[in-house]
Amino acid sequence: MNCKEFAELKDKYLQGEMTAAAEQAVEAHLESCTACRQILDKLMADSETKKALPGDKGVSAAPFEPGLDEKKQRRILRWAKYKNRFSIAVFLLLVFVGLNIVGVFLSSYYFNRGQEESRIYKTQRTAAVLTEFTFPNVTLPLSVRPMSTFTSMAGWGHSSLAIKPYFVAKGNYVLQKQVGKEKVVIGQLNINHLFSSIITQWQWNNDTHQEYLYFYHPAQLDAPERALSTGETATGESPIAHLGETWETLDILPEGTVAELSFSFRQTYSIDEIMEMLDAYDLEITWYAIATGEEENRRNRDQQEPLSAFNGVWGMPHFSRNMLSHGQTVYNIYNETATQGLSVTESTLLQVSQNDLSNYRTALEDYFMESMQHLVENETIARKLYRGNPNDLRLGERYEYIQENGIHIYGVVVTGPTKELLKLKELETIHSPALGEIQLWNWFNRSFQGTLY
Repeated sequence: MNCKEFAELKDKYLQGEMTAAAEQAVEAHLESCTACRQILDKLMADSETKKALPGDKGVSAAPFEPGLDEKKQRRILRWAKYKNRFSIAVFLLLVFVGLNIVGVFLSSYYFNRGQEESRIYKTQRTAAVLTEFTFPNVTLPLSVRPMSTFTSMAGWGHSSLAIKPYFVAKGNYVLQKQVGKEKVVIGQLNINHLFSSIITQWQWNNDTHQEYLYFYHPAQLDAPERALSTGETATGESPIAHLGETWETLDILPEGTVAELSFSFRQTYSIDEIMEMLDAYDLEITWYAIATGEEENRRNRDQQEPLSAFNGVWGMPHFSRNMLSHGQTVYNIYNETATQGLSVTESTLLQVSQNDLSNYRTALEDYFMESMQHLVENETIARKLYRGNPNDLRLGERYEYIQENGIHIYGVVVTGPTKELLKLKELETIHSPALGEIQLWNWFNRSFQGTLY
């Protein structure tokens, strides 16, 4: 039935003078035609008005007699209203879905445009570098390459990024440290974006993370030794742990364990000198504490306060996944090591050749300086992400000091078998050892390894 046929039959339909089949045809047309429903609604409303005016002798009081009964009229009106409401709901739903699709598209463009210069990648790299440089032996692995412009979701390992409509992005990045040959997940750093605003949340496994590693700069050299001899800090507060207890603990621990250990040097060394000094030991260097000038300027350097995570210490990892996207030398060594079937760890990375070893040291220093420059250029983001006091960052001052004086190491974090770490006691140049995480024996290269999620 079309609208013309309905116009001819509407009066008969309202007066109930049609067969059941014809009524069904009319009602089917009314369900799909808004215009005809409106005509029918107007006729029924006019009929009700005329019924309410019985004194008007010029108009029939009941023009549609016997007409539709009240129940049928209500049913027709109810179906018409439901149809209209459903149409409106479907329209609004389509508008909402369309706005969300467009919103995700615009958000992806806003956050990802520019590749390595994009807002999201700058934030990711700043967070990764800042974590590596201020948190001993902890890395926050990035995706090796930036996301493409219109990518809204990505995942790598335990990390992920989701871009939402209305210029919102949510990143969950894994925090991990190396103990023995394995990476241990210690928590996640959540970074939420709303336009240019950034909100960070540190989440630790088991709700807390115990930080045991610390250092002393040579300018503080008398501090740990005075604490060892007196058992107290200069201010008379509770004593720091007796330095000999670390060696005693390593001696007690069983053979089948590996651990991480931090210690300081009585003077500063270059990376080459550190690696040569520790080359005879079966262990891996995981992190270097680097002098940035701020260690000597600490207000409390004459007291017993050590340098620790987010509390004055500054350094860089010996190797992190983030280095793969900065420097072809590192990437080539990584690939060559992997193709030989070796576990891609710090020590095996450097077993490829002596020439590559020299190149790697240069690449490591280049990575550090490039990353420092990145932090200086993105100091506003760094201050938002830093977990400690942002006023302690002093990125420009640190960068200028290292440019003028070079990279000088005053402490390291190493990992390996506990009995091998105990042998470091024989080195007179080290002091203030601090024992970190301890794991069951994993000091071997597995013939096969995979990860299921």
